[in-house]
Amino acid sequence: MRLILFTLAVSACLLGGSRAEEEELNYEQDEGIVILTDANFDAFLKKNPTVLVKFYAPWCGHCKNLAPEYEKAANKLSTPLAKVDCTVETEICKRYDVKGYPTLKFWKEGEPMDYDGGRDEQGIIDWIQPRVDPNYKPPPEEVVTLTTEIFDSFIADNELVLVEFYAPWCGHCKKLAPEYEKAAQRLKAQGSKIKLGKVDATVEKKLGEQYGVSGYPTMKIFRNGKRFEYNGPREADGMVKYMVDQSAPAAKKLNGLKEVDRWMDKNDVTIIGFFATEDGPSFEAYADAAEMLREEFKTMGWTSDPAAFKKYDAKPNDVIVFYPALFQSKFEPKSRTYNKVGATPEDLIAFFRDHSAPLVGKMTKANAANRYSKRPLVVVYYNADFSLQYREGSEFWRQKVLAVANKYAKDKYKFAVADEDEFAKELQELGLGDSGLEHNVVVFGADNKKYPMNPEEFEEELDENLEAFMKKISSGQAKPYVKSAPLPKDDKGPLRSLVASNFAKVALDESKDALIEFYAPWCGHCKSFEPKYKQLAAALAKEEPYLVLAKFDATANDAPEGFDVEGFPTIYFAPSGQKDKPIKYSGNRDLDDLKKFMKKHAVKSFQKKDEL
Repeated sequence: MRLILFTLAVSACLLGGSRAEEEELNYEQDEGIVILTDANFDAFLKKNPTVLVKFYAPWCGHCKNLAPEYEKAANKLSTPLAKVDCTVETEICKRYDVKGYPTLKFWKEGEPMDYDGGRDEQGIIDWIQPRVDPNYKPPPEEVVTLTTEIFDSFIADNELVLVEFYAPWCGHCKKLAPEYEKAAQRLKAQGSKIKLGKVDATVEKKLGEQYGVSGYPTMKIFRNGKRFEYNGPREADGMVKYMVDQSAPAAKKLNGLKEVDRWMDKNDVTIIGFFATEDGPSFEAYADAAEMLREEFKTMGWTSDPAAFKKYDAKPNDVIVFYPALFQSKFEPKSRTYNKVGATPEDLIAFFRDHSAPLVGKMTKANAANRYSKRPLVVVYYNADFSLQYREGSEFWRQKVLAVANKYAKDKYKFAVADEDEFAKELQELGLGDSGLEHNVVVFGADNKKYPMNPEEFEEELDENLEAFMKKISSGQAKPYVKSAPLPKDDKGPLRSLVASNFAKVALDESKDALIEFYAPWCGHCKSFEPKYKQLAAALAKEEPYLVLAKFDATANDAPEGFDVEGFPTIYFAPSGQKDKPIKYSGNRDLDDLKKFMKKHAVKSFQKKDEL
């Protein structure tokens, strides 16, 4: 670490001060950053009433990431930047209530304020300059503001564009804005042709409607004028990397047979299009499908090599899904071929998804959402490790599963094996964490319910267990598992606490209407709503005896059928006679609005006394 002395005072003789005072105002400096201590902090601020101070700990990872950016900013600013090591200088850090690292505070004319700017060089400069230089003008934005008048031409003129649809009042949009601008600046600095644009959807309402914007921020990719979903990060470095990756074609051109062979994935399906030329509707449909599935299928390619056509017995415009050799079996072909004149990208996507997994492949957390999302799905959990050392034993049991899977393929059952350690938490939640069985089985039903194989009922080897369990499943005799927290010990207040095991008894009681809040204990919005909800329940308890107000922890209990929970809090009203079709509340959480909503849909409650 390079340290130098930073002297703020001129000669003590000239100032008439003592030599001790001169020594007191000598400060060590590290790469342009003034090092402050408990002893010299106040003296420094007296001489430098405007300063940015970083309070840090040497072991802090975020502090280490900030350090080089902080140093670069210090070398470009006339305002001094300083730092305090809180593991050493404990008094000054305690005085300013530093509780996390790094904490940055800015003093202007001796008055401190919290720093809430960016954590990179330009972000620090852009935050400080307006506060110290009244004539400062920030650099022009690289993110292009798009309106209805210029949107289409901007998209047409640029090959690859990322567009953010935002609302000025949206907190997430405000948080994204500086990162989005940094990403645009970095792409420009790299010489990239990728452009970033933004649309105020509260003003450009037609654009918002045209592109299906229902929440903020919504981000879309436009490639050669065609729209795709953005599923990438929301910070600058991540956005830059994601968009640079997006600039390469999703379907890789494979120039020869060797390259085609090397492209084959050992653990997942590989999709290869065989085209005589890049021109034509078949290739265009395949290329568009690949772009739409960029995140879902990582190994999509195409070739025009005659040797590859010959080896894989392909005809022009064939698109072939190859299963990994590791999971092929005698019960199914090694590949699936699609060739249809006039096929659309949507036709190809449907084909790929229908054949995205072999008869029995290995489900992992990485591929579960894409390869194994179709129901009904049968998963056999054991020590499924197909690395070379353990492959023989894992394959032995997979062959047992294959025999059963082949019998039920006609009934549209999908099968997979999975490693029990990777899914230990999921098995624990289904009561199978310590089942004692070498192989646990779970059927994910078409009804979205989970059917675990009961270890007390099935105690034989996998062959017999799986056959018997599948007979029970297919005949409709198996019972689904319902996750439920214990019944509340004291539930006599006006706001009822429901769990899965008492939900039907309370919320589905036909003699009453019911309002249910589905919440998560960690949800900030839920915590803010709770006192108001209790207040509403207390106010209505005596007035409306035929109304139940309740809350349901959707993280500790499985939500009942018909009560879909996609965010927190989610509120449903279940009137008498309509319990199977509850009404989702989509308004704000104002108590008067909630009462109006209930009055509008109520059957038993909110009626005149003589009507009861």
